[in-house]
Amino acid sequence: MKRLLPKSIRWKISLPVLIFGIIAGLGTGYYTYHTEVQTAIKTTEEKVDTAINFSESSREYVRKTLRPIISDFLARAKGCVQEDFILEAQSSSFFTASIFNMVNEKMPDFKLRQVAYNPINPKNNPTPEEAKIINFMRASNTKEYSGVIESNGQRYFVSAFGKVAEAGCMQCHSTREAMPKSLVAKYNPQYDPNWKVGELVGAVIVSVPFETIILKAQLNGLVRGLGVFGIFLAITLFIILALDRLVFKPIEELQRKAEEIAKGNVDEPIEVKSDDEIGKLAEAFERMRVSIKKVMDLLK
Repeated sequence: MKRLLPKSIRWKISLPVLIFGIIAGLGTGYYTYHTEVQTAIKTTEEKVDTAINFSESSREYVRKTLRPIISDFLARAKGCVQEDFILEAQSSSFFTASIFNMVNEKMPDFKLRQVAYNPINPKNNPTPEEAKIINFMRASNTKEYSGVIESNGQRYFVSAFGKVAEAGCMQCHSTREAMPKSLVAKYNPQYDPNWKVGELVGAVIVSVPFETIILKAQLNGLVRGLGVFGIFLAITLFIILALDRLVFKPIEELQRKAEEIAKGNVDEPIEVKSDDEIGKLAEAFERMRVSIKKVMDLLK
């Protein structure tokens, strides 16, 4: 064991300080990196939840405010029939998707999908991955889902909110014959939706590329982690250099002077450079040198 330990006091002290500094720097750097990644994921989750809340609020506004007002207006307007339907104002899905498309121009990473089984618009048919989310919510009797899914070889962070068919949905989603003529003219559905009131028929799904979030967070975390490690390493090296200048070199100088005195070279005085313990040790060596020189002068 003794052979493994360095003989020099410089390395007996510097080596543990260096090892501690490296370990502390790596640990703190990794913590910084990990925190950066987790913060990015949490921030993304919050943004996705905000998008979901926006979607649900928009749909609620259409159902409770716009749709009744427009329906009442159409009922009282001359030349309108009961089947008239203004898609842009009375369809909560169309209204929400239209607004989110505008928002998406400023937040291109976010993607909103309003999917359902047997939709009027074929584009709203769920993909196999989206169908799994809907089936999961049905099986677990829940309206919310969040997690990471893989689609076309890419991972996405997904948050979904289940859509339950309400009585107001039946105007468009019961049978083809009951649909407003404007919807039939626009989408020409080939089947009856046959939604059931109270049944979870689809979901509002917001997704964002998971790798984009992670890679960016990992890069930022790596830069900050390396920065923290560099600070710890710089502090450690500063401590080692300070110890070398203030402690180890003065001790080596006293060692050299002591060897010279042992050889009989007592004419060169020992310089006292400080008032600390090393300086007092230098004073003691100087007194010893002076005493030895006096004895040697008497013996001549």
